[in-house]
Amino acid sequence: MSAIHDLIGQISDPRLRDRLAAEWKAASTGKKFGLVFEDHLPELLPLPKAKPRRGDLVCRRQGALKDVWQVKSVKDGMVTCVKPQDKTHPSEPTRAMAETVNFAVDEVMVVREFGEPIFPSLVPVDAVANGPADAPWHTLIEADNYHALQLLDYLYAGKVDCIYIDPPYNTGARDWKYNNDYVDGNDSWRHSKWLAFMEKRLKLAKRLLKPNIGVLIATIDDNEAHHLRCLIEEVFPSDNVFSVVIEHNKRGRQGEEFAKTHEYALVVCPDSGIAIGEEPTHEVIGGETRNLRRTGNNSLRTDRPNQFYPVWVNPETLEIVRAGPSIGLSETRSEVEVEGLIPIWPVDKQGIERNWYYGPDRLMEEYKAGKAFARKQSYGIHIYYTLKEKTSKRYKTVWSRPLLDASTYGSELLTKVLGDNSLFSYPKSVYAVRDCISTVILNRPHALVVDFFAGSGTTLNAVNLLNAADGGRRRCILVTNNEVSAEEASALSARGLQAGDDEWEAQGICRSVTWPRSKFTILGRRDDGTLLSGEYLTGKVVEKEKARAFTQIGFVDPASVDTPAKKKQVVALIDGLPQTLVKDPCPFIVSEEYKASILFDPAAADDWLEALDGQEHITDFYIVTPTKRVFDGLKTQINDLLGPILVPEDEKRPMSEGFPANLAYFKLDFLDKDRVTLKRAFREILPLLWLKAGAVGPRPELARGEPEPVVFAPAGSNFVVLLEESRLARLLKALKGRTSLSHVFIVTDSDESFKAMAAEVREAVGRANPDLQVVQLYRDYLVNFMINKRQDVAGRGGLEAMPGAHA
Repeated sequence: MSAIHDLIGQISDPRLRDRLAAEWKAASTGKKFGLVFEDHLPELLPLPKAKPRRGDLVCRRQGALKDVWQVKSVKDGMVTCVKPQDKTHPSEPTRAMAETVNFAVDEVMVVREFGEPIFPSLVPVDAVANGPADAPWHTLIEADNYHALQLLDYLYAGKVDCIYIDPPYNTGARDWKYNNDYVDGNDSWRHSKWLAFMEKRLKLAKRLLKPNIGVLIATIDDNEAHHLRCLIEEVFPSDNVFSVVIEHNKRGRQGEEFAKTHEYALVVCPDSGIAIGEEPTHEVIGGETRNLRRTGNNSLRTDRPNQFYPVWVNPETLEIVRAGPSIGLSETRSEVEVEGLIPIWPVDKQGIERNWYYGPDRLMEEYKAGKAFARKQSYGIHIYYTLKEKTSKRYKTVWSRPLLDASTYGSELLTKVLGDNSLFSYPKSVYAVRDCISTVILNRPHALVVDFFAGSGTTLNAVNLLNAADGGRRRCILVTNNEVSAEEASALSARGLQAGDDEWEAQGICRSVTWPRSKFTILGRRDDGTLLSGEYLTGKVVEKEKARAFTQIGFVDPASVDTPAKKKQVVALIDGLPQTLVKDPCPFIVSEEYKASILFDPAAADDWLEALDGQEHITDFYIVTPTKRVFDGLKTQINDLLGPILVPEDEKRPMSEGFPANLAYFKLDFLDKDRVTLKRAFREILPLLWLKAGAVGPRPELARGEPEPVVFAPAGSNFVVLLEESRLARLLKALKGRTSLSHVFIVTDSDESFKAMAAEVREAVGRANPDLQVVQLYRDYLVNFMINKRQDVAGRGGLEAMPGAHA
């Protein structure tokens, strides 16, 4: 250690010496246990269509993204730049004496450093409306997910029920980027880069989740599963983390030793006991009778002394008269007596003193409800209880069922939607995603779901499936960039195209996969008018009528089948009937244990029909007769007697029906802080206000060139904006009689004025709108994004509102 300090001390450049000393101190004092990885240089976001301004970071369009300059001035189509002094944080101001270099404006591209203050807006790209006018809208945001998460923190901190993500698996394939460079298996820092990349996003995502019930689900495979779990345990130290194994490829992905069939869903939930629901069952479970005496772990008297007590039973009527009290460990059973009653103790056949499942009060409650009773056995009187009947059960941690297959219900389904199987690799089964998020939101019909690695848009498809099944109004927010694959990038570059060109952008994942899939599945048809083929399985079980099966055995004369041995030969031809059922005499076989029945002697048909009465479980009938008229007649009589079979099956929904849903598609953009400060950005942030208020009803717009109104109160919307604080009376008039209001936004720089106006608004309409939020613009917006600068974001529920920002 001292040798390194001596070497650093020999460096003559004081600035370099101080910088190296600081970096070495940070490295040497960092943690040595747990998950240790390199915090790489800040990520940078290219903005191909942004115009450079003074203070911006830029790179050369044909150069490396990490090779950045800071703009000093822009004049006459030229940009004068300097190299940042601090390469680890290039957005920091540069000393004036730095050497300048000039570039043509078209030669450079604006970049943003992650952690640098941003002032985002959403530019509408497209929309599809196929649901009720007042229904909440789903949202697709084309953006780098880090900055989109910063935006979502402003909109929905502490309001998200479930975050589902399927991040890049970091297998070594060139399928994700760090600082605009594809990361492949030859990059010795790929695990470290991936963890740095994920850490930033998880810290932001944590702030979105609802306290006590918000859940994060991340799917991953063995390449990063253990690293990701360690990272999650650091970012969410007080939460529970469960690993669910999902068999998504029964055939197995071929490897060197084992054919891998599974991946993982890491489920991160608060330690509240209420975040995860139960899995519905299609039949009642429970109802079995069990001895009330405990067995196994914690079953001894000493384990639960308060549950070692006598149950007093009338030996003649077996009535449970009373229970308890419990006796101390020093007392013996013989010391307790009640005249006319006998005590039943939790003592097993070996004489070992154990304890009861219930305490005395609970036992008497269950007895009065008919759920506990005494029963006389050959070895004495025992106390029993009935398990509670349920239609749900706890989810298990290993999932293996055909619907989870990523090939059939992921790739093939996506091909049915888009008509092209080459646009996206490895989409998830829509049912695997549905089942994952159902663990959280099945019983939350108004849940908000976020997926910031949206990929092909499977999560929205799954949310729409859930809503269609139960009439829910769950809302989904998808975030994805618009990157092209490494192969596509090479091919496009070879043609002289670059990121930002229309043809390049048209091949990006958001515009070629996520948006078309989302749009087509909502409408049930493609842009060319062709209907989607195939069916969804909704997850609901319905009963369908199915005909019973009848088989005529006409090649055998009934008179010749006159011995048990011959009848056994016939029965041997039938699946589902054992030969042991053949007796002597045996004109037919009807059994309560088997689903098949056979008539050997048509002369005994009346007795056979009488025996079949009430045997609805029998589905297959065999009639030994050469006469078709006899066979048809008996078939009709049995159908009249038993009716059709009611078979439970998954309800199907044609994909061509689409979904009654609405979706708005935006592209993230950035505003100039000065425009916001001067209150000149209302048109640009209007989509944010609509989203912040819950995206209810059609998105209101202010037409370009239309002057800003004094009060913006769009019909059918649940928010109102006061743009001139001197016109409070007009705002109160616009609010009069309004119900279902979510937000009132007031534009003012004065905290005191805002507080006074907010109080008047609440006084006027608060009673009719109990959940109303009054928000100060533009302070609320500016403060939120200014304090994002390189902040080590953490904690559930988002930032505390600054004074005056909310009331």
